[in-house]
Amino acid sequence: MQGKILSPQLISGDDGKRYEYDKNDVINLDGKDLALLTGSQVEFLSFDKRVAKSIYIIAENLNVSSILSADSISSARAKALWGIGLLIFSFIPYIGLIIAIVGFVLYSMAIYSVSKAAASKSLFKNYIMAIITIFLCVFVFLMPAIMLLANIEHVDIFSSVITVFVLAMIALIAAIYPYKIHAELARLSGSSLFLWAFWIFVVSVPLLFVFIMSFGFAFSFFFQGFAGLIIAWVLLFIAWWRFGKVEKR
Repeated sequence: MQGKILSPQLISGDDGKRYEYDKNDVINLDGKDLALLTGSQVEFLSFDKRVAKSIYIIAENLNVSSILSADSISSARAKALWGIGLLIFSFIPYIGLIIAIVGFVLYSMAIYSVSKAAASKSLFKNYIMAIITIFLCVFVFLMPAIMLLANIEHVDIFSSVITVFVLAMIALIAAIYPYKIHAELARLSGSSLFLWAFWIFVVSVPLLFVFIMSFGFAFSFFFQGFAGLIIAWVLLFIAWWRFGKVEKR
């Protein structure tokens, strides 16, 4: 008999009846997430009026809505990879901002999906806190500090030390929750690449900041910082690509 997958537990048969099933009875599942296969055509046997056995997928129906709505590691990985990948095109004039926003939304959905799949009470909460603290640190503290520093004609040693200290504290506060996020992702995935990407990013951003504050004279800092951001991006992409299941403690 043939039919269509309605959910990870239910098949609609061509005879108009609905059959319950277990994923272990899907012969050619090959590690795929059933939540992403809604609508796929299957063949199956039924020795009971309500249970399907020996199920074989004959036509997959992976669709965008299934990927976006599913709260599973496979769905989270797809959303994260798309979100990170869109960052490549965020520098395009005019539409780059829109692309960046779409990438941010997809990545946020990926974090939420991982938190649901792993039953984590802290991951998405820390993600929200990271957004709030980074916004406050950048627009409430960092930008005014930069503007104030740029308008000072003569900067003595004492004020320079104080400025560096304040900026360092702002950076430290902004990095607390991102560290918690990447540390938990590293634990859940069993991959230290998440933490490596985070630390390289933490080192790269100040290098770019020094380049900006030097009014473009410190070119070596620019190349080092930009190279670091690319490396961090690649490591993060690989980390998500390899994120196949939640590691149990």
